[in-house]
Amino acid sequence: MITLTKKFEFEAAHRISNYEGPCLEIHGHTYKLEVTISGPIDPVTDMILDFKTFKNLVKKSIIEQFDHALLLKDNEENRKLFEGYAGKIAWMNSEPTAERMLQGMADTLQRLISAPAQLDSLLLYETSSSFACWKNSIG
Repeated sequence: MITLTKKFEFEAAHRISNYEGPCLEIHGHTYKLEVTISGPIDPVTDMILDFKTFKNLVKKSIIEQFDHALLLKDNEENRKLFEGYAGKIAWMNSEPTAERMLQGMADTLQRLISAPAQLDSLLLYETSSSFACWKNSIG
């Protein structure tokens, strides 16, 4: 099996509203995302997926949403605290933890990657020594 991996980086701030400790406050990260796909090599193109197509798919569906955004759980507390905020907010159904961000990214990318290629895994680094990993349970 052949896999392709593309690395991305984005800047974002977040707060974990149900957290008792410093992560309750707004703070930022330089996130690093590794997206890995797998699939058969197309006999016509000799590729699983063109790297340029791969890059554009992830940038448009994931990176543009999160880059230089404030990531917040869509709840009454956050809506009230940030009602006057004029910057970019990415509202999430859950707390913007690395785990929940990854699940949302995986859900989005699985819908967009065309068979026979498939999403294989995601790694999201929140710091240089801390990351979460999502792995496809199919295949």
